[in-house]
Amino acid sequence: MKSGNKKDEVEVSKMIALEQELHELKQKQGIEEKGGKLSGMISRYFDRKEAREEKCLNRKKYLLLALFTGWMGGHRYYAKQYPVAILYTVLFWTGIPIAMTIIDLLIAIPKETDENGMMML
Repeated sequence: MKSGNKKDEVEVSKMIALEQELHELKQKQGIEEKGGKLSGMISRYFDRKEAREEKCLNRKKYLLLALFTGWMGGHRYYAKQYPVAILYTVLFWTGIPIAMTIIDLLIAIPKETDENGMMML
């Protein structure tokens, strides 16, 4: 059985065009397309990530907070990333926040600052 046959390609392109047309009609009629729970969660995560604005933070203060209070999420509270900060605080006894703080430091250390010592994070 050979795949990639000209007839198969035409049928696939027709199917894609029809699915696109169906999607557009559903949007016009206001019909919501249901997806799976996992795909919905992934989609919402990336929507929030794209909509998130970068914050201007004092680099020195952020790094010092990460070094001394990173095990309980102090630098995340400073950055106003409250859900992650609470997660750090709840899990402080496991050691996971320490590993995550090391990653946060590796991200923040090479960031460039402006003339006032502020960085975008």
